[in-house]
Amino acid sequence: MIGEQNIDYTIKPVHVSTIKSGDTVEIDGVLKTVSKKDIKTGGMMGTTLFGDSFKAGTTKVKKAIIKRALPGAQKNKTKGG
Repeated sequence: MIGEQNIDYTIKPVHVSTIKSGDTVEIDGVLKTVSKKDIKTGGMMGTTLFGDSFKAGTTKVKKAIIKRALPGAQKNKTKGG
């Protein structure tokens, strides 16, 4: 899971088969980075992502296109007092 408050991104609906390891997707309102173990191909339901076939590919996956990430933004506090 990624700290969404520090990320500027847009959502692009894509077919589940186009998702690859390293991509970031939005699942139930939460950003998740996809790893190789999260993607399964073949089988009766086709490609699955996190165990979901996205209705056998008829429902699009919400791929996050990250424009800018600020992982340490919350820690940038002014010194002194």
